[in-house]
Parts: sequence; C-alpha cells; structure tokens
Amino acid sequence: MIVLPSLTISATAKTRMNLALHHLFAACRFSARILEIEGIYKSQSFGAFWEEILHNALGVATLTAACLECYANEFYFEGSILANTLSSPATNAIADLIDKETVLRKYEVALAIRFGKTLPYGDLVIQNVDALIKLRNAVVHFRPEWFTELGAHERLSRRLNQKFDPSPFFPGESLFPRAWASASFASWALATVVEFFDYFCPEAGIANPLDPFRERLHEYSGNAI
Repeated sequence: MIVLPSLTISATAKTRMNLALHHLFAACRFSARILEIEGIYKSQSFGAFWEEILHNALGVATLTAACLECYANEFYFEGSILANTLSSPATNAIADLIDKETVLRKYEVALAIRFGKTLPYGDLVIQNVDALIKLRNAVVHFRPEWFTELGAHERLSRRLNQKFDPSPFFPGESLFPRAWASASFASWALATVVEFFDYFCPEAGIANPLDPFRERLHEYSGNAI
C-alpha cells in the first residue's frame, strides 16, 4: 500500500474598504431628514429645530464633496481611470504626483492623459462641483465674519446664488453662513454629484460607479435623486 503525503492548500486574497459610495449614501439620508424637518416646521419661524437642519446640511455638504474626492482616489488606486493608457509604474507615479491636487484637477489629469481632454470649467455641471467644494471648504475651515461686514461669506453667497432655494427660515438673508442649509441645497448637492459622474464617466470611458445603486440613492434621499 502506498501512503500519499497530506497536502494542505491555503489562499489569501487582498481586500480593501471603499468609502466613496457610503459617503453619498449617508448624504442621502441627511438630505431626507432635512426635507422631513422643513415639512414639519414649514409654518413656523426660526426655532431650535433649525440646529438639526444645520447639522444635517453640514453632513450633506461635507460628504458629497468627500464622495467626489474619494472616487477620484479610488479610480487612481485601482488603476481603472488610466487603464490601457499607462504602464502600472507610470500610473502609480501619476497617482503620487497628483495626490495633493484639487479634486477637479485629479479628474482633469485623467481626462488629459487618456483622451487629451480638459474639463469644461464653463459648463454648469463643473461649476456646480466647484461651488459645492468651495462650500465644503468654507464650512470645514470656517472663518467668522460680522454680519454687517461680510466679505468672503458674501462672495460665496453670490457663487451659490440661484443654484438652490435658501432656507425658508432666513428670508432675505445672504446664503452663507446660514441660509444655505435647506432641503433645496441638499437636493442640489446630491444632484451635483450624480450629474458629474453621469458626465465624467462616459468622457473617461469608465463605468459609472453609481449605476448599480440608483434605486438605493433614490430611496435613501427620500426621492430627491
């Protein structure tokens, strides 16, 4: 009788955590809550309830912008954004070089390398992303100003003007630093992200990462997108 040696096979697989989609899911939930609160208190003037609107709006502003940045980082990390364009070492080198660049610059570099294109900064879809990121920067790196001596706040207010409806609880007030926090803003911010990927992904020749999750985005946002 022949005794065969035992054979043990083990395998390991690399895994990673992606947060871009979860940032957007969370922003959707915050947006739905803002809409709910505004509906409850729509017949009232300013009150303590507004703090919850602000808290949720801060979540929408920061997380929608974070989603845009995270997806850019993920595209470079996995190599899909420069696939079949550069070698793996070159792709890694480009990713390192642009790591500290602005969010839109990261997307623009990919378009330039793949197809010799630039982002159309004059188009509304790009202008909306730029305005959203500027709002996120303003709330994350907030610098107070006297309401009677507005400077940077007023400039940001003008940039955001007519992109969404201001808070009904601050009639006649400049959008920033308070009146931007509204259900209309939240819907605009979500739509800004979705519309950007609907534009960028076909331009870059890559799959839209939001496509498999449209129904969940619609559900979580309370039908906002």
